[in-house]
Amino acid sequence: LKPASREVKAAAEELNCASASDRSIVVSDQFLSILVAQLSGDDVEVSSNAAEVITICCRRLGSPMSNRSIQAICTAWQEVRGNISIDRSRNSTISVRCASAIVDIAVLEDANMEIAISSKAMNQLLSMVTDASDPLLAMSSLDLVEQLAVSMPMHGNRARWLFSAPLLNPLLQMAGGGCPDEDPDPILGGSALRLLSALCRLGQRDSTLFGLGGSELLTGFYNALQKFDGSGELERLAFIDAVSSFASASPDALELVLNDPIVREGWLSLSVAQPKLKSVVMKSVANVLDPPAEIDASGDLTITSNIPTNAMALKLFSSVGLVNDRDATELILSLAKSTIEVLRFGAYSLLEAVARRGTGSQMLLSHGGFFEFLIHMEGETVKEGKEAKFKIIEAVMKSEARGLLADNIVTKLEKILDQGPFYIQTEKLDVMTE
Repeated sequence: LKPASREVKAAAEELNCASASDRSIVVSDQFLSILVAQLSGDDVEVSSNAAEVITICCRRLGSPMSNRSIQAICTAWQEVRGNISIDRSRNSTISVRCASAIVDIAVLEDANMEIAISSKAMNQLLSMVTDASDPLLAMSSLDLVEQLAVSMPMHGNRARWLFSAPLLNPLLQMAGGGCPDEDPDPILGGSALRLLSALCRLGQRDSTLFGLGGSELLTGFYNALQKFDGSGELERLAFIDAVSSFASASPDALELVLNDPIVREGWLSLSVAQPKLKSVVMKSVANVLDPPAEIDASGDLTITSNIPTNAMALKLFSSVGLVNDRDATELILSLAKSTIEVLRFGAYSLLEAVARRGTGSQMLLSHGGFFEFLIHMEGETVKEGKEAKFKIIEAVMKSEARGLLADNIVTKLEKILDQGPFYIQTEKLDVMTE
């Protein structure tokens, strides 16, 4: 079967590249049934190829093909779930394959998610998430739900399902945010918290989602953060992602974090972190201060609905210094001068985010040594670093602070902008002749 499955996959990939105006392509019910049957097969590669071919056909042929595929997969999936002759491990494997195939189709367009919901496929996925008797199945299911949450562009039906109570309530319970005396699930708690972080980021881009159940999400998520054990490096990474996602969700959420010494320190402390972890902390703060634009379902750039006020942004930046017992600008500037690349890059991203605000640029430039650091482009030798440092200058010159800068400062920064990030000062050599 392997050679045949590879040939079918290759043909499907060619189909995906065919002219969009070619409507002569037809996938018969018999061929679709053969593909779906492979999801229950013994060979992992054959099953994976079959799932990929189905997804390619749905992408190429649109909602009619997606409808047929989801219905066919759901029927096969229900048969497997109800077949008592299949052992539990095998049943779980096939269920994850079927759910994964449906998720791959559902994220393609909004109509596909509507089909997945109406066919009860999402109910089956939800039952896998909440299956307390099989933690490994539940963990794989959480990964699939996370795929639904992070696949962009986001569509309306998918967003509404993700923010529905039947999903949010068990997630909060797993993460320890269901009620005050509830501990996180020792196996699923971390995955649930990561998924809740992704949902908070969705709410940051579209605050109307919190009206679907977001108030419970934010309250429960905050409770979970207070109980999370971030002692190990991997756990700390998850905690940083979770706190920064929560802080980005709303002004009240950011205020809660900054006023909570334990949560604030767990997020912003750089004292015992490895270089990569320190960089992650700085970049997470940068993303809260200056959230990146996203692509919506129409292909347009969308700006996040929650951008901190200048006062809250400066309070967050100052908190980085407060937690680490140093002035924030002095601390980040010292890391920007580090010999370790990953530290410099993290510091550059945070300095750029601060500089994008007029008050931030003023604060940075008033710090002794910052301007000299900024114009000394030769101090950075790595391409990525040169580009990142150049972006800080661009941010300063595009900010409201530009009109308040002295003429000589503006002249020097404009010169660097004209020269570009890779300009190298050359020395004139005197040629000796006899």
